[in-house]
Amino acid sequence: MSAAPAATSTTAAEVDFRGVGKAFPAARGGGSEPVRVLEDVTFTARPGEIVAVVGPSGCGKSTLLRAAAGLGRATTGGVGIDGSPVRGIDPRCAVAFQEPRLLPWRSVSANVSLGLPRGLPRAAGRQRVSELLELVGLAGHAGHRPAEISGGMAQRASLARALARNPRVLLLDEPFGALDALTRLRMQDLLLDIHVQDPTTVLLVTHDVEEALYLSDRVVVLGRPEGTGPAGIAEILDVDLPRPRSREDAALARMRGHLLGLLGVER
Repeated sequence: MSAAPAATSTTAAEVDFRGVGKAFPAARGGGSEPVRVLEDVTFTARPGEIVAVVGPSGCGKSTLLRAAAGLGRATTGGVGIDGSPVRGIDPRCAVAFQEPRLLPWRSVSANVSLGLPRGLPRAAGRQRVSELLELVGLAGHAGHRPAEISGGMAQRASLARALARNPRVLLLDEPFGALDALTRLRMQDLLLDIHVQDPTTVLLVTHDVEEALYLSDRVVVLGRPEGTGPAGIAEILDVDLPRPRSREDAALARMRGHLLGLLGVER
């Protein structure tokens, strides 16, 4: 089994989900049948796109993201990056989670440096960390430890750590879900600013329909056709609006109503 190509390029990559299905072993005492979470999920994230994945809790959104990162294997189908299958943890991808997961005994800059590719010369690594801290607005807090900064700052440090890898694909699993409303809006704008400067391919899992519409080029909606069983794609919605976008845009409001209807939420 061949290894994935090394992450030596910052060029955005295409991510191809083909017939992805996922089943987990039955819980002890819960019967002998595997629990099917996803079935036949097929879509492509084009290079440089921001694609959001939304759906009810437990429908397999994070499972889909983990399959792209190589943190979990699909039961059926598979994920490819630029035509090369994902097999194991893939160096072409970087992941940021809902919790920043910073090491408390290390400074902000030292935490960011953990994301640097292996073998990078020390001077180049220091320069990259300095550039990223400037990009996310943490240059003045480089020497602080996680307990000395706010939750929003910690999430910015987590994002910088993910970007330190120079990923071709950035995978974001509810990255702003634990933040207060105002900080969340600021982080959304920061992500768009970063994407303008380094337009990598972004896959974003979120429960927030408004966030998905504000940030993404397309929204993949996962759902269960019969209300039970494994989830599949209910719809893929193109958000064909120029950036910067206004959160008050009437077109976004119409799309929001449509998505909420797909998700079974009364408008």
